Amino acid sequence: MEPGHRDTILSEKQEFQQQPGLALAASKIFFSDKRYAISGFGEFNYVPVQTNVDKGLGDLELYYSGLYRYSTFFGYKITDKLIWNSEFQLEFIHDGDREAQHEIMVEAFVDYLFRDYLKARIGFFPLTIGYVNNNDEPIMFYAVNRSEVERLIIPSTWIEFGTMLYGNISNAWNYTLGFSQGLNSKNYLSGTWIRQGREIRFDLPRAISVSPQLNYIGVKDLTLSVSGYYGDSGQGETVILNDVENRVRANIVLGSAYAKYDWNNFRLLALGTYGKLSDSDKIYELTKQDDGIGQVLGENVYGYLFEAGCDVLPYIRKRKPVSSESNWFYDPKQMKLSFFGRYERLNTHQQVNQHLRSLPRTENNLAIWTTGLNFNSRENIVFKANYQYRKNKFEGDLHPSKNLVETGIGFIF
Repeated sequence: MEPGHRDTILSEKQEFQQQPGLALAASKIFFSDKRYAISGFGEFNYVPVQTNVDKGLGDLELYYSGLYRYSTFFGYKITDKLIWNSEFQLEFIHDGDREAQHEIMVEAFVDYLFRDYLKARIGFFPLTIGYVNNNDEPIMFYAVNRSEVERLIIPSTWIEFGTMLYGNISNAWNYTLGFSQGLNSKNYLSGTWIRQGREIRFDLPRAISVSPQLNYIGVKDLTLSVSGYYGDSGQGETVILNDVENRVRANIVLGSAYAKYDWNNFRLLALGTYGKLSDSDKIYELTKQDDGIGQVLGENVYGYLFEAGCDVLPYIRKRKPVSSESNWFYDPKQMKLSFFGRYERLNTHQQVNQHLRSLPRTENNLAIWTTGLNFNSRENIVFKANYQYRKNKFEGDLHPSKNLVETGIGFIF
């Protein structure tokens, strides 16, 4: 389900629809008949303890053994046009050994629904880039984990403080245009590109980042989307190069496009992204002076994926279920059994500054095959399992094991 589509997903007593820039549970307040709405999602994933892992990746989410995430949304209609929405998320991750971390995340914003062609959002909200960033609830993507393309190149989930305009240009076209505080290059890590630059800050930004998106929904069940991000991530920092003080700008240019098509019981998705980062030599000095270890970032990066899935249950059943018996966990009319496959290709260091090429770095030059299944006991509850084969073409292959079995449970309400 994409921005502007009016499809619905039914849970036991209510209807889920999707507001531009938000996933299903996060959108509930916009379609509620009441003044307030409470919704949320949860996901609990298990991956066998991974070997051959470089802890320099700096993000336990990329090599965890157990993940437990629960999020609650509270929305309130101040008026019919002015809507408050907020999220409180708890997360605990561990690697099955000695490393563990917990995180509490708060997201809050206000929408003003001026006209169908012009609405506004201000606060801390997800940026509209790529696919998963606005479809990050577990029933909205097949695999246990989000794709590496949309974790290492597009750092989902990507939330910033700012303002966004959005609306429908026509029945076939809609748009978003965001302005936000930007990333912080001081926190970048070699193996995850700009991912660690995300942070929730309450200070005034040193520069403004821009993130536009344009979607075509003129053909039933088809979405074509193109989006981008441009911004200065230097945040006013300076470094000394050749005995001269230099300002770090670390400009990011990131583009993404995807096509998604739902045909009968099939779902097809293709996505590509390409990014550029300036001042990688200055970022190396900045991270070195801040943490003692310089980070070698790619000046050019890319990633793409192809994914196909099919709900095979209608082909297994001899006839459609007629029973109306259902409960919070089970509904025979909404049950699905989906098999899927996905291929990803990405490189966090497609091009490296010539002065940094000989320095040690963590590089993800990955080709990944994932295949698995999803079982929905009802539309808003999913059980997942998949097998993943990974090949890092970089000589210093210190990423997680090449073969992974991942399992998970997810739900929204």
